[in-house]
Amino acid sequence: MEPTKDGILLSQVIDGIAVIGFARGRIRDEREILKTLESLGRYIESKTGLELVLDLGNVEYLSSAGLGHLVGLLKKSKSKGSTLKLCSLREPIQELFDVMKLTQIFEIHASVKEATDSFQPVGPNKKNC
Repeated sequence: MEPTKDGILLSQVIDGIAVIGFARGRIRDEREILKTLESLGRYIESKTGLELVLDLGNVEYLSSAGLGHLVGLLKKSKSKGSTLKLCSLREPIQELFDVMKLTQIFEIHASVKEATDSFQPVGPNKKNC
């Protein structure tokens, strides 16, 4: 499937797993990040049983509000029977996750491939997004 672009989000489906990332690099505008995370939250609430990878590789700055939104996304995904994994965190954001002990609640991978590979295959009827 070809990647689709919705505003600043870029999404594609890899082996039935929705991979969502930021379409352009060096994103530092907090309002833009929060608006995008709110949009993703609405998507998660509208579906059940999703397998999602959020690629944060293009995000250079994440405020405490952004962290709160990510925690909210994780809660929403769990309440809808979905799985949300993060990947490609830049070093300052990874350090923030370490200090805030968010690495204990989020599953974080080094790359999109590692994150998508971490989902267990469920056979020929694997859910599509």
